[in-house]
Amino acid sequence: MEPQSGNGDDAVARARELVRAEQFGPAIELLREHLNAHPDDGIAWRRLAGALIGLGDHAAAVDAAGRAIDIDPEDVAAYRYRALALLMLKRDGESYADAKRAVELAPDDHEALSLLARNVVEVDRDVVRFKKLIRRALTVNPDSAPARHLARQYRRLHRRTLTVATHLVTLPAAIVLLIGWFAVGTGRSMDARWMVWPCVVALAVILVRGLFTWSAGGMLPMLTLPQVAAAAGAAGIVAAGAGYGATRGVPTAVVLGLTAVAISGVFGLLLLLQQRRRIAGGACRSGSL
Repeated sequence: MEPQSGNGDDAVARARELVRAEQFGPAIELLREHLNAHPDDGIAWRRLAGALIGLGDHAAAVDAAGRAIDIDPEDVAAYRYRALALLMLKRDGESYADAKRAVELAPDDHEALSLLARNVVEVDRDVVRFKKLIRRALTVNPDSAPARHLARQYRRLHRRTLTVATHLVTLPAAIVLLIGWFAVGTGRSMDARWMVWPCVVALAVILVRGLFTWSAGGMLPMLTLPQVAAAAGAAGIVAAGAGYGATRGVPTAVVLGLTAVAISGVFGLLLLLQQRRRIAGGACRSGSL
């Protein structure tokens, strides 16, 4: 049950209309004046949090939503506001906890489900759970703007993951084959095409796919260790096969293949390490979820 706003119902209602009209400054002034007289009005604190988010003052919004939660620990909207403000402050772990609590209190709140889905993919990198939460939100409200936006964002993120995986195959192979082409002295031989053409194709793939690499709003690709291993193996096979076609020498092909595997593996592991650091950072900021 929401707390009543006492004698200041009119002020809170006017502030709500101002927020809807995106007049956040006047709404904040009106709510602060009201809260000076009614500091225990949880609805007013919640409305203030929403207005502060609209104004971009996310730190103050966290505090205002926290006051609303202190007054009413079951205020779902206050948890949502605080989760959103924390998300904007890059405090992903804390945002995750608030979004999770909001969903526990209101399992059919599509906005809370969308916030939790965003945090699941940011903190846990759990794609399966992310998709389940988005489907739930869209089942509750097919027109949910947050859920539809996240569904589009996931498609971009998935495309970026495929792009990065493609780069882990093609870029190391292209580098190794280009170096190998000069190293083995096949520049004047017809067999050189076994190195040159795969290298050209790899570079073309990198150029085309690279146009979509950063289309996911700065989010890290959702790579896994098996995917990195598969990409490194594919890079090694391409480099080794092309090297053997050009030189007919097994030792040279093995060296080229292993070099491509090493380059691809190092870059892939660095990406995985960056992902884990981000996840660990979110967990540390939240304490325990």
